[in-house]
Amino acid sequence: MAAAGATPAEERATILWKGETHPIGMLGGREFVVSDAARALGLTVASDASTGVLTITGGGHQILLGPGTAQVPVDRRIVPISGPARLVAGALYAPLDFFEKVLFPLGGAAGTWDAAKKTWTLVPAGPPPLSIEIAVVHVAPTTQVVFRLSAAAKTATATSERSFQVRFADTKIDPPFPEKKYDDPLVASVRFAGEIATIDFREPGLAARAYPLTSPDRLVVEIGRRAALPAAPAAPAGPSTAAPAAPADAESSAPVTGAPPLTIVVDPGHGGGETGAIGPGGLQEKEATLEIAKRIAATLPRVLACRAVLTRDSDIQLPLDDRTSIANHEKADLFLSIHANSSRSASAKGSETYYLSLAASDKIAQEVASRENEANGGGAGAAEPGATGNPDLDFVLWDLAQSAHLKESSEIAEAIQVELNAVSDTASRGIKQAPFRVLVGATMPAVLVEVAFISNADEEKRLRSPEFQQAVADAVSRAVARFYTRRLPAAVRPTPSPRPAP
Repeated sequence: MAAAGATPAEERATILWKGETHPIGMLGGREFVVSDAARALGLTVASDASTGVLTITGGGHQILLGPGTAQVPVDRRIVPISGPARLVAGALYAPLDFFEKVLFPLGGAAGTWDAAKKTWTLVPAGPPPLSIEIAVVHVAPTTQVVFRLSAAAKTATATSERSFQVRFADTKIDPPFPEKKYDDPLVASVRFAGEIATIDFREPGLAARAYPLTSPDRLVVEIGRRAALPAAPAAPAGPSTAAPAAPADAESSAPVTGAPPLTIVVDPGHGGGETGAIGPGGLQEKEATLEIAKRIAATLPRVLACRAVLTRDSDIQLPLDDRTSIANHEKADLFLSIHANSSRSASAKGSETYYLSLAASDKIAQEVASRENEANGGGAGAAEPGATGNPDLDFVLWDLAQSAHLKESSEIAEAIQVELNAVSDTASRGIKQAPFRVLVGATMPAVLVEVAFISNADEEKRLRSPEFQQAVADAVSRAVARFYTRRLPAAVRPTPSPRPAP
C-alpha cells in the first residue's frame, strides 16, 4: 500500500487513432492525462505554469481546463463533467467523460474505452451538434432574441399569428433547454423541439424579422409591433452560411420623401473634474474634444438633413451612463463619442475609430478602452445601472442589444477612418472593436473616435489649432453624410469643400 500522501503510480494506456498508436498516462483506469490525448488528436496545447490551466485549441474551437475544473468552458458554453480535473505530479488528469463529451469531439473523433485492454479506440465522428445559447433583451419598443451559435448554420424562418419559428437546416442542435418562459413585454417563451426553435409571442399579431451576425456567429430575431419594427439591416460582409429570410411583412428601408430629419448625438469625451489625457504641453483632452464636438454639431446640419445634439456644451462632468441615456432619450439615429488618444510611445500618431464589442480586437484596443472606461469610475464590465444587478451580465446583454447595429456602426467607423486618414496624413491605424463603457446602452449605431494622439507633441499642437479642429469636424461630417447617402439619399445636402489640415 502506498504511504499516505504519496503520489500514486501512473499507469499507461493507449489511444488508437487513424492507424497510429499513442501512449497516454492513466490513473485508476478512470482518469487520463489531458495533454497526451490532445496531442494525439493533433490539437494545440498551451500550459500556464503558474496555474496549471491548459488551453486546448483546434478547428477554430477552444477548451480551458485547470485543476478543480468540473464545469468546462468550451468556446462560449459550459460543459459539466463527472468530476474535477486534478493536477498530479505536474500532469493534469481528467475523468473519462471529459474525453468522451469534450476533448474527442473537438478533435473530430468518437471514442470507445476498453478497460481490459486499457485502450481508447477512436473513429472519425460526424460534425458535433450545434450548441445554442439564448438571450432575450427588451430595448423599447422591440425585443431581441439572440441565438448565440457555436458555428455558422443555415436556417429557415416562418411567422404565424402567435409565434416565430427558426428551423436549423442540415445540422443537429444541442438546445440549451426544452422550454423557458420570459418576463418580457413581447416574448412569452422560447421552445425547442427537434431542430426547430419557437418564440411564442406575448400577444397575437406581432411582427418579427431575423438576420445573421458573425464574430461570433449569432442569429438575431427582432420582435415588435408592426409600426415599431424597423427594416432588417443588410447581411454582414464576407462569406456566411447563415441566411434566414426576413418575413414578407417586414417594412421597406427605402427613403421616404419628407421624412423627419435624422438626430445625431455628439458626445465630447470627459469634462469637469475628469480631464482625460493631458498632452506634454498641458492641453487637456476634455478641452480638445469639446471644441471638436461643437464644430461637428455645427457642420453636420450643413451636409445632412439632421438635428445635432451635444451631450455637453460646457466644461461639466457627465457620467458615462448619462451620455448614452441622452442619445436614447433623443431617439438618436447615431451616437458619436469624440476623444483624443494617448500612448506610452511619444511618437504614436494618427486617428483610430472604434465600435462596441465585448472582446477587444487587440491588446492595444483593450488598453484604450480600459483608459477611457476609468472616467467617473466606470469599468468595462459595467452597463446601464440596475438592469440585472450583475454588472458583467448587464454588459453582455447590452452587447447583444447593440448587436443589431454592429454592421451600421462598423460601416460608419470605416467611413470616418478613411476621412481622418486624409486629414492626419498618416497610414490607417484601422477600425477596431473594444468594450467602451460610453457606448454601452446605445440603442442605435454608435462609434467612438480617437481623433489624434494628444500624447504626441506635434499632434497636441494640431489639436489646439482651430483649423485642424474644423478639418476633423468636416471629415467626420463628410463620412456620416456619405453613409446616409446610401441609405437616405433625400436627407443628404451638398458636402462642404474639404479644408486642408495645417
